[in-house]
Amino acid sequence: MQKKLLLLMLSAIFLFTLFPAVHAETNNYTFSDVHAALTLPEGVYQTVLTPENLAQNEDFIQSQGGSVATWEADFKARGILLQAYDTANDRILLVTALKDVDGQNLFDINEHPTDVRARYRISHGASGSYNILGYRYDSVSWKSYKDIGRFLQLRYQYRLNGSVAHRGYQRRTIRNGHTITVDMQVYGRQLNAQDNAALNKVFNTFTFSQILPMPVLPISLDETQTAPAETGNATFTMKGKTKPEATLHAVLISFSNNTTKVFDAKANKAGKYSLKITLPGEDVYVMTLTVRKEGLEDFSKSYNILYKEGILPVQIISAPPETYSGNQLTLSGITSEAGVTAALTVNGVSTSKKVARNKEFAFDIDTTKEGTYDIRLVLSKRNFEDRVFTYTTQKTVSQEAKQEAERSQALRPAYADLIANPNNYDGKLLRFEGTLIEKQNETDSWVLRFAIRKTNAGFEDILLITTDTEPDLPLNTAAAVYGVMTGMNISTDADGKEYSLPKLTLNHLSAL
Repeated sequence: MQKKLLLLMLSAIFLFTLFPAVHAETNNYTFSDVHAALTLPEGVYQTVLTPENLAQNEDFIQSQGGSVATWEADFKARGILLQAYDTANDRILLVTALKDVDGQNLFDINEHPTDVRARYRISHGASGSYNILGYRYDSVSWKSYKDIGRFLQLRYQYRLNGSVAHRGYQRRTIRNGHTITVDMQVYGRQLNAQDNAALNKVFNTFTFSQILPMPVLPISLDETQTAPAETGNATFTMKGKTKPEATLHAVLISFSNNTTKVFDAKANKAGKYSLKITLPGEDVYVMTLTVRKEGLEDFSKSYNILYKEGILPVQIISAPPETYSGNQLTLSGITSEAGVTAALTVNGVSTSKKVARNKEFAFDIDTTKEGTYDIRLVLSKRNFEDRVFTYTTQKTVSQEAKQEAERSQALRPAYADLIANPNNYDGKLLRFEGTLIEKQNETDSWVLRFAIRKTNAGFEDILLITTDTEPDLPLNTAAAVYGVMTGMNISTDADGKEYSLPKLTLNHLSAL
């Protein structure tokens, strides 16, 4: 008896030690492209998407208003390695790795001096590239971790079409030739300390299995004054910082006659340079700047320059696209002159403003209504020629977006109120959560029974739903249903008693 008990105990210990190993494996995610991995905590993330499992999560993707094909393209474009949903806390965990310009030029942020790391940190500020993409960082700082190197610690708001889409905390680095970001996104509320703690719980498991050696990198160039895209002056000066005693070689080519002119300069021992360019006459030019330093790969950059006396130099930063689906777009730019007046006309309605002291201007254009937007921007200043920019933007709304907008406005009445006052909801889109309990194929349609409430005795508070096609969801699936109220359906039970159920025409059905 004691021997049997001992064997049972040993078997239980073996199974206990085996099961966590298997479970940990299912929560561990390896990202081979960047030689990294992390582990998700148990029971927190209800849905975890990776580039490899999107097809297996088609129902979930469709419930979010997307398709596998579009999400595959989005994952590839944004470098998404993992997207995990913590619906209980309105969070999405996102892990991305992009082989972007920073990843290629810096490769490993840990191998660069303090000034390079400082410039990368500053790029997350108000005038940096991330701001243009919609990110507003209110906390940016470096932290060095013992086993994985330096990561930026970031807190932000992300704005889309002028409104806050979500908030979040991020950890970001450049390693193994990629910009790697672990992002905890929070939707529909303000950030709190628990959100950062949830990010840390995942990030503390982040590891690198391999650190790739630094390749030969191109020489760096940090421009503080660059070549103008448009100018009314024949002479301008380019300034900035590069490697100490690097040489700068600029070749200017005329568009009209292909003649060339060469300008050279050399950076000082601190890496600072000043390169003066004189344009031969009014023309369009292409200029190529090459920076060289022994032991480093050459860096080249091209510029297009329009020189015309009396021109008011303007650079459009954000131009209206030909087609657009958002509710607000921004037309913005910068001019090299002070005291400029900017006038905007949209579909015959005009507004004007003085360009700000920083010489930047921006107009927010309301594109709520679907249709064509004829846009005309005029910038003017005394003794300069007016600059006129015209655009035509077609506001388009996809069928999916229209349906999603409708669903966001769906009413959510209590079942008792629906029974008591059905006329109040006739013809209106309603939303309910519950369980699909029955599907019946009739002559030219399907009739579904959807239960809002489940009790020990079974299902109660039933809706009758009609649809032209059979839903993909299996029976006894928890789901959200959207449907238009079409009255009460009167039926007779087995005892011959009449009863009525609310009847809806199906708009959308998705698993929860």
